[in-house]
Amino acid sequence: MQQKYLHHHKAIHNWLRLIFLSMMLGACVSQPTTAPEPTMRPMEAGDSLFLEGEEALSRNDLDRAQTIFTNYLGQYPEGRFAPNAWQLIGSIYAQRGEDGPAEAFYRRAMALFPQSPAADRARLGIADLYVKSNRIPEAIALCHEALSNGPEMNLSIDIWKRLAHLYQVVGDSADATLYAYLIYKNIPPPEDEMWRAHLQESIARLDPQAIDAVWDRIEDRQIRSFLIYRYATAEIERHNYTTALEVLSAFRVAFPGHPFDQAAAEWIRQLTERLHFEPYTVGCLLPLSGPYETYGRRALNAVEMALSLLQTGETALPVRLVVKDTASEDDIAVQGVRELVQAGAGVIIGPIAAASAAASEAQRLNIPIVTFTQKTGITEVGDFVFRHFISPHDQVRTLVDYFVHHLYLRSFAIMYPRESYGTTFMRLFWDEVNRQGGRVVGAEGYDPQQTDFAVTIQKLVGTHYEVPSDLRAKPVVQVESNPYYHRRSVNTENLADVLSDPVTRMTGLFFQDPDQDRVKGPAIGRITPEDRKKSNVDFDVLFIPDAPKATGLILPQLAYHDVEDIYLVGTNLWHSQQLIDMSWQYAQDAVMVDGFFKESSSEAVRGFVDTYRSIYGHEPGVMEAFAFDTTNLILTLMARGKIEMRQELRDAMKDIYLARGVTGATAFSGNGEAIKRLSLLRIKGDKFVEVALP
Repeated sequence: MQQKYLHHHKAIHNWLRLIFLSMMLGACVSQPTTAPEPTMRPMEAGDSLFLEGEEALSRNDLDRAQTIFTNYLGQYPEGRFAPNAWQLIGSIYAQRGEDGPAEAFYRRAMALFPQSPAADRARLGIADLYVKSNRIPEAIALCHEALSNGPEMNLSIDIWKRLAHLYQVVGDSADATLYAYLIYKNIPPPEDEMWRAHLQESIARLDPQAIDAVWDRIEDRQIRSFLIYRYATAEIERHNYTTALEVLSAFRVAFPGHPFDQAAAEWIRQLTERLHFEPYTVGCLLPLSGPYETYGRRALNAVEMALSLLQTGETALPVRLVVKDTASEDDIAVQGVRELVQAGAGVIIGPIAAASAAASEAQRLNIPIVTFTQKTGITEVGDFVFRHFISPHDQVRTLVDYFVHHLYLRSFAIMYPRESYGTTFMRLFWDEVNRQGGRVVGAEGYDPQQTDFAVTIQKLVGTHYEVPSDLRAKPVVQVESNPYYHRRSVNTENLADVLSDPVTRMTGLFFQDPDQDRVKGPAIGRITPEDRKKSNVDFDVLFIPDAPKATGLILPQLAYHDVEDIYLVGTNLWHSQQLIDMSWQYAQDAVMVDGFFKESSSEAVRGFVDTYRSIYGHEPGVMEAFAFDTTNLILTLMARGKIEMRQELRDAMKDIYLARGVTGATAFSGNGEAIKRLSLLRIKGDKFVEVALP
């Protein structure tokens, strides 16, 4: 099991692999160059005077020491102790709190003797003055300047002490730890033990990114053991329990008898208890009340049907289903995730709405969750979050692949409503065409309230020419527009009103009102036959991501403007009888995509539809189909046995392949997104039929 853990976290795997292989991990830290020992010289004139000043300074007789050093500089300005005298006078002023004179003497030492050890101590003195005035960055820069000269070890240690403190002050825990480490490795006993304790305290403040930053610069194996332990506890603080468990397990193997061994064992016990789930326990989080109750109850029907079918077979599993209602509210969904974890669920099916909030909480609690949402970036929440649903990316990828790689067409155009749904699909489709080697030769947007599409179509095919404003005739009589272009209700002016439910708009999960108005005859443009110009259609495929009602107005007008002999293509919203009712003759051979086709010739689909209808009295839709397949996928994993931890179930979900799902073959990519081949449909007569692919 240990090796399995290591494969999932490359960085940790590399660390521990090196521990096992060499016991001498990483690269050595570059040590500062120590200044060569000065050549012993005989006593010179003035040496005794300088030593007298040092003796006075050791007694803290600052006045006498300053007088002697001043006399020394007056008599022996080039003496070998002149750099020290300048620096020490500066330090005397600093001790008195006279920062101005102190800095002046320090800088004199630096200017006259820039390469001397005294000059480096003067730099350190100025750095201390900067700290007093809260000029931390300048103090750090001076310390590094002093280090660059390769000072002797005692001075290096003094500089490292300053830097360890200063980096801690500015919140740079990685550099603070590195300098504490250098001090610990180079300072003589008994201070080394004090700095070892200080170093451990510094390591205890590191986050995983800081640990990664210092890892290769710390070669001491014992210190690295503290880094590994801290990495695990930092992951616990960030609720990454599975990572922490993996690291702690490897830690105990690599460092038996470590001071933190018992603490690691206790953490492993707690994390194992937290991540363990009750065998065969499945959580279900769906909107069973509120605005999306219909979808939630249909999905629950499919989940329960999948369970009942499995439990009646020869390989029946004692599956326990725990159901929580989200009411489509974020806070209720979050609480539902917590309750499912407490109930011992190994995985959560759902939700539909409130998916982002539920996914974030599931990730925090390290429980796999399979969402039914098209929310952008939902799987980016974390590695426990999955999506099994038809998405805009899936739709455009399937459509473009069909035309480019099966029909060998390369020229596309887009006509889209200028609102969220239309612009989202327009951009995705355009990007996918480019990615697969095609080209978009035209794209025209229109107002969602628009009913006359003459100008939009003319712009798309290159037959619209603007009339200069000074030549435009002023209208004398206001002519009422063709009633076929009016929608009877103000609530059906755009896609958001026609399909006010966002789940409906994004999935096509809507049921038409039988009293909803229909266009009674073919729509025509508001131009006379004399005004018509020959269309210049330079594309093979026209993509229109809009609802059936708007599309039903557009298709007849395309024919009127001679936009013919092309493929008309739409999203799964086109999979609606309303589109056929509104524009039957103009919609023939139109192509669309959907996640489920209940009239499929697939044996799995026919069996699912018949069974669902016999139990619940109505036919299933796309929501029921995805819920059914999701449940079967999870039960397939649980039937394998030997999966007791939630992270094991998560990992197994990324390896499974469901070949005979009612929504098609299904697998999950490494990022939790479903890998699916959606159903391609076309209109034939008054029906939808499957597009056969090899």
